[in-house]
Amino acid sequence: MQISALLTLAATAAALSSVPQPGQQNKYRALQRDTKLAIVPVDGAEFLAGQHFDISIELHSDDTTVPDFSNLAVTINGKKISDVIVNAPAPYIWKPYNATFFADTKARDTKKSTTFAVARGTFRNVALPANGEYNVEVSAGGQIATAKWVVKGSAVRQAKNALLFIGDGMAPTMISAARYISKNTRFGKFANGDGFLEIEKFDAMGKIATNGIDAIITDSANSAAAYGSGQKGWVNGLNVYSDTTPSDNLDDAKVETISEIIRRVRPGMCIGIVTTASVVDATPAGFFGHTRARSQGGHLVNEALNGFSHLVQNSTTKKWSVSGEPMPWGPAVKPDVYLGGGGEWFKGSKAINSTNYYDAFAAAGYNVVYDKTALKAASAGPVLGIFTAGHMDTWYEREFNTGALTTNPDSSPKLDGTTATNQPGLELMTTKAIEIMERSAASVDKSMHPMDYDRGLADLLELDRTVKAVRSLECAKETAIFLTADHSQGYDVYGSVDLNYFRSAAQDDSVGADGKANLPEPASWQGEQRNAIGVYADAGWIDNVLDANGLPTKFADARFRLAGGKVDSPSHVENFEVKQPGLATSEAADGSVSYYPSNPLTRNPSINYVNGSKIIREAGSSGVYVADPHDTTKDSGVGLARPGNLPINSGSSVHTLQAVDLYCYGPAAASCGKVHDNTELFFLIANALGLGADATYQAPGAAPGTQYVAPAGNAGYVAPVGTGAAGNKPGNLYSSAATFGFSAVVAAAAMLLL
Repeated sequence: MQISALLTLAATAAALSSVPQPGQQNKYRALQRDTKLAIVPVDGAEFLAGQHFDISIELHSDDTTVPDFSNLAVTINGKKISDVIVNAPAPYIWKPYNATFFADTKARDTKKSTTFAVARGTFRNVALPANGEYNVEVSAGGQIATAKWVVKGSAVRQAKNALLFIGDGMAPTMISAARYISKNTRFGKFANGDGFLEIEKFDAMGKIATNGIDAIITDSANSAAAYGSGQKGWVNGLNVYSDTTPSDNLDDAKVETISEIIRRVRPGMCIGIVTTASVVDATPAGFFGHTRARSQGGHLVNEALNGFSHLVQNSTTKKWSVSGEPMPWGPAVKPDVYLGGGGEWFKGSKAINSTNYYDAFAAAGYNVVYDKTALKAASAGPVLGIFTAGHMDTWYEREFNTGALTTNPDSSPKLDGTTATNQPGLELMTTKAIEIMERSAASVDKSMHPMDYDRGLADLLELDRTVKAVRSLECAKETAIFLTADHSQGYDVYGSVDLNYFRSAAQDDSVGADGKANLPEPASWQGEQRNAIGVYADAGWIDNVLDANGLPTKFADARFRLAGGKVDSPSHVENFEVKQPGLATSEAADGSVSYYPSNPLTRNPSINYVNGSKIIREAGSSGVYVADPHDTTKDSGVGLARPGNLPINSGSSVHTLQAVDLYCYGPAAASCGKVHDNTELFFLIANALGLGADATYQAPGAAPGTQYVAPAGNAGYVAPVGTGAAGNKPGNLYSSAATFGFSAVVAAAAMLLL
């Protein structure tokens, strides 16, 4: 009993060493408890058999004293790295450097940082040889860190194709709201009325927890990268384990994405990326990009075409070139179809070395198109379609409120000072991508951040129509389809509102609904307007916003609308009206307001009060955000004042903790029906395609035992044979199958076609 108890205690202590320390600020989230030595990939990391990754080891001091790194030692399952990984490189030892952190948030706001010295070593582009567990131990400077890595194979190939839709920020509550505004019931029953949304008709449903390593709330980069590579990460990071180096965003330890694995081991398989955001926005870039900073759009364009390179900028010439530590990596993804916005990163000052990447893609054989008409005419790949300078506009402006597009005169992807008025929709981009690949989604989040609920829900309904169109294609029978969100937005509905009553109510409570004067008691309750909101039994049914063509064009005609909102918000005014595209950006001390257009055209709930940082010094250069007067003076003239509950320098709402839905259709659906870490989606897609095992794909309707025959010329990947982990036999970890067809598409925020 004593021995058993001691063993349990030891196991518990080992497990606790990898539990993150509570707190908003941290020295380095990859640092285990009770040691000054950190290793990434972290304890508990999982890999697909043969997946490539970098290893980074850091030894920290308590101050600026350089730690002793001379006796660095690394073992895997008790053996030297070279005995487990064939051709394992020697570690690259960095010159020691200083890093800083804040002990807590008050220290951040008072600018009291702590400096410490770091010694670092890296192993680049390695892979583990076979399925199983790998126990890693690192020692240096009298410190020890341990980690267990698990390598997974995959099941027999289940599908010829895989398709991933990602609704950026698409919380489960938003799916429900979209159903209520677009589907009529029969005395309350959806099944007896218009039915449920297309995405709710998938074969199976699960849940995904979206947090990363560094925080309980994720961003789109961190979460999309978890889907792309199967690894937890840091806010703003794309398929890297962030390190403590102070300025280089490209030197972090990388992990191979599913797109890169396919391009390396099945080069004949097509890959498509479709998005209504910028093509280098965090969600689409999560399937090919490697950087600590998602904002490096120029680098991401270069990586999509040319693959990863460790580029360093010359401080004098400002030119980027390969420099520093050698960082070998695999082939470029080069999507066969690459569609969305983001022209600002393809030429001019934001492009790497001012390169014209439109010309570079064309030189690589791409058909480059800039609008809907040209995309419709495209018949063969590869195709690069860039339709706006920034993010593409929401469905509401692209297809219905098209006149508003002219308020942004510089939205053309060609950066020629014209307006992008001929943008394709998600359904066209998706079906065209599949059509092209057989021959050879993002605005939800962009609208929900500024609390422009109508535009966000209209884009969700566009995604739903796209799903219906895709599932009607013949190739859908051979496709594993996954649909999820990368994270949630804290949106929900608490009732319905009668806009006629709301508009007529006195904003200052001076007059009641009966027209009689209220008591002259000083108050700011806005009670008369709030009485127009119905809850429980008074939360009656709302107006359907679909027109005769099934499109959501009747938002402005609705009298009875959803009463909803966000759990988080800056100071703003809510009037439940269809919001006009907000252009306000800042308010000067004299009350004058500056405006600017941007893509997509959505509401601005708050504006930057120019002199705010003089009032609240902690706001810093970000300024102080106050309610946008546009919502009260230019629409109905009335609205409920909502005090902000976010940091004063937040101008829009943020992401939330809620798990997101995972919908699965086709042969992989049986694995979906549970709660997953976001890293598991990577393995679900890999399993569907048989990326970690010999493929024995059987086409639907084929005789039992009939296998999918891969095109000739695609030799199977054979894992390097080393000593390996005990009990694990190295062997052929990938099949020779290389589909000619399509891969996957990520929609709404991004769509990955594999």
